[in-house]
Amino acid sequence: MEWWQITLGVLYLPLFYRYLKLRKTLADSLNDNKKILSQKKSSEVLTGQIAEKLAPFLDSFNHDPQNSIFLGQPIDYLVFEEDEIIFVEIKSGNARLSKKQKNIKKLIEDGKVSWTEIRIK
Repeated sequence: MEWWQITLGVLYLPLFYRYLKLRKTLADSLNDNKKILSQKKSSEVLTGQIAEKLAPFLDSFNHDPQNSIFLGQPIDYLVFEEDEIIFVEIKSGNARLSKKQKNIKKLIEDGKVSWTEIRIK
């Protein structure tokens, strides 16, 4: 090995150390961001679950809470009115319907709802 190669190696060693340190700092920062995003998502889910339970007692819930049955998944409520049965899904914030919920909504809108009675003896 030539003297100038050793000299360059010695000169670049602190830069390489800084690079490794910066890389670790960035990795730690990304992990912290992932934790924050995870915590945010978790709090959004919790807020949504609380909203689902409180919804029948809010002014925007246009049904009698006594006629409402909480299911939770995949639809939040079934409301049994005298002349109709209503499927109610509660969403808070920017939440969207899941694929399954969209499919259920389409089936209801297309009139593909039926009644089955099962008797056990």
